[in-house]
Amino acid sequence: MVRGIRAALAALMVAGLAAMAPTPADAAWYTGRNIVVDQAADGSVIALGDSVQLNSAVAGSAVLISSSATVNGTVADSLVVVSGSTTLSGQVGGDVVLVAGNIDMVKGSVVSGDATLLGGEVTLDGTVAGDVAVKGGDLTVSGTIMGDVDATSGKLILKPGAHIMGDVTFSGGQALELPAGAHIEGKVQYKGDGMKGHHHRDMDADEDGGADTPARHHSSGWHIWMPWFGGIGMISFGVGMLLVGGVLYILFPGAVTNVAAGIAGDPGPAAVKGFVLLVGVPLFCLVCLITIIGIPVALVLGFAYILALMVAMPLAGFALADMVTQRRGPPVSPGDRIRRYALVVLILAVLQLIPFAGGLVKFGLMLMGLGGLVSHLRRRGPVAAY
Repeated sequence: MVRGIRAALAALMVAGLAAMAPTPADAAWYTGRNIVVDQAADGSVIALGDSVQLNSAVAGSAVLISSSATVNGTVADSLVVVSGSTTLSGQVGGDVVLVAGNIDMVKGSVVSGDATLLGGEVTLDGTVAGDVAVKGGDLTVSGTIMGDVDATSGKLILKPGAHIMGDVTFSGGQALELPAGAHIEGKVQYKGDGMKGHHHRDMDADEDGGADTPARHHSSGWHIWMPWFGGIGMISFGVGMLLVGGVLYILFPGAVTNVAAGIAGDPGPAAVKGFVLLVGVPLFCLVCLITIIGIPVALVLGFAYILALMVAMPLAGFALADMVTQRRGPPVSPGDRIRRYALVVLILAVLQLIPFAGGLVKFGLMLMGLGGLVSHLRRRGPVAAY
C-alpha cells in the first residue's frame, strides 16, 4: 500500500516537472549581443543577449534575459523577462513576470493573465485581465486592471483614465489620490503605520451625489503578505509546508531523517553553506550563460537550484522539529515524526503574523535546509526511516 502511494506521488511529481520543463525541440534559442526576433515561432522562445527585441508571434512561452528588452509581438502563453529595462507593447495570452529596473507597459499592450512586476519604476498604461502584484519603487497606473492590485511600492499613482475593477492593497508613505477620470470599483486597503486613519476619496460619489462626505474604504489592519513561492498569508505557508514536507517524507523518509539530523546536530555550519549556495549558484549560472557551451549546464543547474529552494524550508522544518521535541526522545514511528513536524509548522505559521520575525525565520530555515541538503548528498549512506 505504502509502496503504491509512493509510486503514485512520484509519478505525479515527475509528470508535473516534465510539463513545466521546456524541451529543446519546442524552444527556439537566440543568443548574441543585439537580438531581433522577427520570425514567428511555433513553440517557445528563449533569448539571451545584451538587448532583445521580440517583434514576431510566439505560439508558446517566451523567456528573455538581457540588459534591455522590448516586446512588440504576441506571446500565446506566458512571458518572463529579466532585464535592466523592459517595454511591453504587444499582447500576452498567459501570465507575465517582469523583473527590471524600469518597466513600461505602454498603451495598447494586453495581458490576458496575471502580471507580477518587480521593478524600480513601473508604468502600466495597458490592460491586464487578471491580478497585478508589484514589488519595487513607484507604480503609475493609467490603464485598465480587471483584477486585484497588490502593490508594495514607494508610491501608487493613479492617472486620469486608470480603471481598476478589483480591490487595491498598497503600502507607501503617501496617501492614494484618485483624480477625476480614474476609478476603483473594489475596496482599498492600506498597509503600513503611515497610512493609519487615512480614507480614500471616491470621486464618483462626489460627482453623483454632491455630498461633502466622501465614500470611505477602511483598511482591515491585518493584511498579511507572505511571498513564499507565490503564496500569501499564514494559512498558505502552513499548508504549503505540510504538503511539501509530507510528500518528501513519504517518498524519501531516510533522506529526510538524515538531512534533519545533520542540520539539528550543527545548524550554524549548515546555514553558512546554505548562504554560499544561495549566492554562488546564481552567479555561476550567469557565468555559464555567457557562453553557448555553458547554457545547458546553467539550465540544468538552475533547475536543480529551484528544486532545492522548494524543499529547503520543509527539510529544515523537520530538523527544527527534532530540536524542539528532543526532550521527548527520538520519534517512535513515521506518524510521530509527522505530528512533531506539524506542530513546528503551526508555530512557524503563527510567526508569519510578525513580518520581520517571520521573514528572518524563513530565511534562516532556507539557508539551513540548503546547506543540510548538500551535505547529505555528499555523505549519502544508510539511515533509519524515522
